[in-house]
Amino acid sequence: MSPEHYRSLRRQTTLRLSLTYLTPIVLLAIYFMFQYDAVVSESERLHLKAMAESQANTLDLFLSERQVNLSNVIDDPTFPTQPTSADLARNLEGLRRISNAFVDIGFFDSSGVQVTYAGPFESLERRDYSSEEWYSTLREHTASFVITDIYLGFRQRPHFTIAVSRVTQQGLIVLRATLDPQKIYQYLSSLEGSGEVVAYIVNLNGTCQLAADVIAKPLDTCSFVPPRTPRQGSIRATVKGSSAIYGYSWLHTVDWSLIVRKPPQHHQSFFSSTNLRVLGIATIMVIVGFIVIVNRSRKRVELQRDSDISRVQLGHAAKLASVGELAAGIAHEINNPLASINEEAGLMKDLMDPAFGTPVEPHELVHYLDSIQESVFRCRDITRKLLGFVRKTDIELKEQDIHKLIDEVVDGLLGHEMVVSNIEVTRDYGEDVPKLVTDGNQLEQVLLNILNNALDAMEDEPGKIAIVTRRTDDKVRINLSDTGKGMNREQLEHIFVPFYTTKEVGKGTGLGLSVSYGIVRDLGGEIEVQSSPGQGSTFTLVLPIHHETPIAEN
Repeated sequence: MSPEHYRSLRRQTTLRLSLTYLTPIVLLAIYFMFQYDAVVSESERLHLKAMAESQANTLDLFLSERQVNLSNVIDDPTFPTQPTSADLARNLEGLRRISNAFVDIGFFDSSGVQVTYAGPFESLERRDYSSEEWYSTLREHTASFVITDIYLGFRQRPHFTIAVSRVTQQGLIVLRATLDPQKIYQYLSSLEGSGEVVAYIVNLNGTCQLAADVIAKPLDTCSFVPPRTPRQGSIRATVKGSSAIYGYSWLHTVDWSLIVRKPPQHHQSFFSSTNLRVLGIATIMVIVGFIVIVNRSRKRVELQRDSDISRVQLGHAAKLASVGELAAGIAHEINNPLASINEEAGLMKDLMDPAFGTPVEPHELVHYLDSIQESVFRCRDITRKLLGFVRKTDIELKEQDIHKLIDEVVDGLLGHEMVVSNIEVTRDYGEDVPKLVTDGNQLEQVLLNILNNALDAMEDEPGKIAIVTRRTDDKVRINLSDTGKGMNREQLEHIFVPFYTTKEVGKGTGLGLSVSYGIVRDLGGEIEVQSSPGQGSTFTLVLPIHHETPIAEN
């Protein structure tokens, strides 16, 4: 019961309770943070997908409207078959009133030459576009209108073209208009919810068509190109070492994909405000829980110390009770040498009395003195064994010869009582039983308690006690069997309960077996009991050969 033992016990208790009660809180907080992050990520995916789909549909509608606007011009019955620049200028003005994205307009004859032009780039008039891909598409009648990707063209400025064609009596005629990418991007940026995301458009080859300057410039190569199927979706991708969720949607009017993502400064961090609140609450709970655990550990150790003190006192009381039961036998053991001393001393006194004859010589008294001294030594040995057993001693673990301990109890402490009670004791010691690392004094108390109960179970009738020792792996089994009255099931369930006894009032304290159970448990062993009414009882002590850890004092 050293202070260091209880300090170590307190540390172990605090650690065990902390792992038991605080670990679930920490794991739950981490789990909630990861789950919250997953929910936020999934919500962001769905939101970005919806934003991309909505803006793509709006852009599809915008481009379709511009195509319709141009088709209305060429299909107008008043549109001349050979329009002049003034005619196109009036039409361009009308188109700009509809949308300021229109830059210019041009009319092409069947040879692919822009014969008439209205707009800021007058040098484009009379330019030959017959080799341009978009014109070849219209000439081959694979489509009635074309919306091109952004390109530089003759003007060396990023723009894209919307062209419609018609077949007339004069042959193929084409009306083309160019649109300003920046005007279209400004239109996209004005849509509801566009401030929450950054949007840009790429074609099949990953060439940027429309984008904010912070993302890319037109005709730059984009690092992220969404898959062609499905047409709408969201995906997490790593671009330039930065991982983000991208929502995308492919347009129907042209092979462009509109891509949206959260601005870099708006990306959801694992340590978001919500996660930080959860972490703060969990930290407070852990701190409060730890304080409670420390106080609880202190109280539990105090209770354990009080329990150990009570157990030590109980064990000592049991020893005293056992000594009381031994008193009669010890009295007989001491009376015999005392009678011998009295007899030898009386004889010496008679021999030295002149009334009985010639006085004896001193050397004639040596024999009587030796007999007296031998009896004194015998009394000393008996009292020393008794005092050694009953005295409180500190725990001392060392190698003990279990057979020698059994013999000391049977022959030394209970020898006279066994003879008087006509009890036959048989001993069957296993040859392979080694010495045990244990506490000899406490083990003697256990053996004495069990053998005392065996004697009481004989009820003053002749009987037998069989003691058998065997080694089993790294343990030693000691069987103590008697031919007494035995015990029923109810008695077996209570024999290790303190103060429970089957003896008559005044003959037992009910402490022997309960104390023995605690001693054997502290020595790292077990007690097994088998008994039947009228068939006797067998107590088996199972003890480890090596007891490596210190034990508490009992």
